[in-house]
Amino acid sequence: MFFATEYVTGGDAGFALIDNGLAGMISDPAYGDGGIETGFNGVLFFGIFLSTMLIILEGPKGKWTIMLPVIIGMTTMTVCIWMNWNPDSAASDTPKYVSILVTLIYIAAYVLLREEGINDGLSDFKPGLKVNDKVAMVALILLVLSGLYYSLRMIFTPDAVIAEGFPSGYDASKLLESKGMGAPLPTTVSVTGSLILMYTLWSALVLTDGAKGKWTIMHPSAMAFVAATVTTYVGLVAGLARTTSDTNQMDLLTIPLVMLLILISYFRLKEEGMEDDMTMMGEPEEDKGKFTNALLILAFIVGLLSAVKEILLA
Repeated sequence: MFFATEYVTGGDAGFALIDNGLAGMISDPAYGDGGIETGFNGVLFFGIFLSTMLIILEGPKGKWTIMLPVIIGMTTMTVCIWMNWNPDSAASDTPKYVSILVTLIYIAAYVLLREEGINDGLSDFKPGLKVNDKVAMVALILLVLSGLYYSLRMIFTPDAVIAEGFPSGYDASKLLESKGMGAPLPTTVSVTGSLILMYTLWSALVLTDGAKGKWTIMHPSAMAFVAATVTTYVGLVAGLARTTSDTNQMDLLTIPLVMLLILISYFRLKEEGMEDDMTMMGEPEEDKGKFTNALLILAFIVGLLSAVKEILLA
């Protein structure tokens, strides 16, 4: 979320928690490319982190709704990384092997949690349109359709997605590789598609299985896209956002739209049981308004950290 530029430049742009191993290798085909997209992927991973913490803190019972979409997305991501890896770059191969390791660990956790009720309710799952509120239904349908549109194109045709974002008339002066603004690689784009697929499946579950108790998947989704919206628009102020092509501009508009659709769906479906059986540290949560406060606090913290990192310390 905060060190993407440093990652894609191998640490040349400043302190990096981890990097791609390309420090000083400016001529490498992957140097400084896709920093913006890598940061967005970090935000999407943040949502997955929150969903995992939710399982740990609130218990695994019935959380197949979280884990099965993540397993599908992570498996897809691993395949995409290996298929789209650039053999001409000297970038570290660590992500290739870490993706396999993390996916296997997550699958193993799912298998081990069967005895603790992870699959409760799975046998009763019979998909259909099970949302009654018309506004929420339309919002969820839009989320699913847009999610499939973005994710499948990014997974299967990442080169075409890149070509649309960086057409022949693209202003090459915007590709400041020292700031991580080089055009993303197919690997990065396909990872984005795999992560979006997870969120799409979460929305599809609410639509086809009903809203009852689905706070477990809507909370991570809402928090991830609140963070994505905040970081994107701080990037606009900092001059670290792509606005040259029509596709770039459409992507910037899509992120807050997705956030609004998620929030509309969540709050409209409270009466249909969205917050049923909500817990806090495993205990029943009576004050359902705490989630709204948590969203506001998250937006403030992420916005503050992003502003400090991208504007004050730039």
